[in-house]
Amino acid sequence: MRVIGLSAIVLLLAAASARADSHTDSLDLIASMTAALSDDDAPAFLKELDKSMPGYERLEHAIPALLDQGAIACSVQPLTDEGDDTRRVLELDWYMEIRNLDETAPIIRRREVIHIRIEKRDKHWRVTSLEPLSFFDPHDFTHR
Repeated sequence: MRVIGLSAIVLLLAAASARADSHTDSLDLIASMTAALSDDDAPAFLKELDKSMPGYERLEHAIPALLDQGAIACSVQPLTDEGDDTRRVLELDWYMEIRNLDETAPIIRRREVIHIRIEKRDKHWRVTSLEPLSFFDPHDFTHR
């Protein structure tokens, strides 16, 4: 009886540790994405996305266009992070500033709750869903 109890405790601790690692991994993935935007590195942002996710093609065009507009600064606060060691669902309070190359253009500030789903694929976490995609659309600076 004592061996079964100890085995159950070991299994619970291992499961909790896996969840903690998955939580850390999910935050690392988000940090990588925000760093890519700040570093003007569209390929690094896009490599975190599963190419078969809904809207990938839209982001494949939107992210480089957004980065072409100027300097991007991001801040992300996780609101929720649920799931296991293969799938996670997150809600993020994502704040982004776009400083246009034209110094007379206004600084654009965006803040929205972003819903993201990630899955572990071949030992790497990939974004399989990201909403709303419009958050990452380039800004139309002609409308001031």
